[in-house]
Amino acid sequence: MAQPRVAVAGAGVGGLTTALALAARGVRCTVFERSARLAADGFGIQLPPNATRVLLGLGLGPALDAVSLRPAAREVRRWSDGALLGRVPLGDAAVARYGAPYLALRRADLVRVLHDAAEPGTVRFGARCTAATPDGALRLADGSVHEADAVVGADGLHSVVRAALRRDEPRRTGYTAYRAVLPITDPIAGAVPVVTVWLGPGRHVVAYPVPGGLNLVAVTAGRLEGAIDDWHGPVRDLVRAAGPATGHALFAGPALPVWHRGRLAVLGDAAHAMPPFLAEGAAQAIEDAAALADAGPGSPDGLARYEARRRPRAERVAAASAAGGIEHHLPDGARQRRRDERIAARGLPEQDWLFTCCH
Repeated sequence: MAQPRVAVAGAGVGGLTTALALAARGVRCTVFERSARLAADGFGIQLPPNATRVLLGLGLGPALDAVSLRPAAREVRRWSDGALLGRVPLGDAAVARYGAPYLALRRADLVRVLHDAAEPGTVRFGARCTAATPDGALRLADGSVHEADAVVGADGLHSVVRAALRRDEPRRTGYTAYRAVLPITDPIAGAVPVVTVWLGPGRHVVAYPVPGGLNLVAVTAGRLEGAIDDWHGPVRDLVRAAGPATGHALFAGPALPVWHRGRLAVLGDAAHAMPPFLAEGAAQAIEDAAALADAGPGSPDGLARYEARRRPRAERVAAASAAGGIEHHLPDGARQRRRDERIAARGLPEQDWLFTCCH
């Protein structure tokens, strides 16, 4: 029986994981990537157990261990004095509780691990997708058209495949994320061995170790300059040590009425772009990829099964992430105190349902 022909738009985390998950089931695909090559650098990314469980199942454990760290814990602290609000053990505790590790690494290293695990020739670089149709046609900028039994849009916020399902634009959340990586030779970088989140009015700061450095993210509703001048001294020191940080507006995707039509389907940010307040964006794309491969793209009902399986979970995560954008940034007052008391009493309540589910 002939194997289905699958075309994937986008060689990011979701697209490459799709290729690997399909290959594990004996299905080859072609991934079309607009960039000429893999990115050589980049900022950090957190991979929780619900994501690493999938990747370990694809045989990527040793390759990931070579480019990642396992933070010992995740701590939530107060903006003004650094007071500890809650601490969740990670490291060996995460493996024991969830059956998979919590990893911190650089996004470029993750993408390279995924790419290197794929069959040679799986990815076509410099192949920009310009249109897709429900009958399974994918058009490239060079004028060529590629026919497939399933076309998967893993092409991000401005997805060409999504546009064939619904023409809309991602919406701004009103926040900007400023990112930097401090070299590990900086003594300040070595002082943060865990994932630390400082919550404050209208902004928050995250720091966690990655191989060779400390990844720093400051999220504010405006400019970073002057935004944390009155924060706890160690947080100010981290931001100052980072120097000029790269700012990116944060977006979320409008809800899609359907994730598939005909031979088309979307995953990751193309299906459910969410702000990074739960650090689950890449993890949800990885879950999508595994579920899509399990559902059998190219079979009569495969894409419908994929959407039915994944949509409730992804929408719940997206809603929780959006709520985190409010809870992270509460002004000091009664509501903020109740939030802090909840964290102190129960830890981070989203963790178990996030980390135990796979896809």
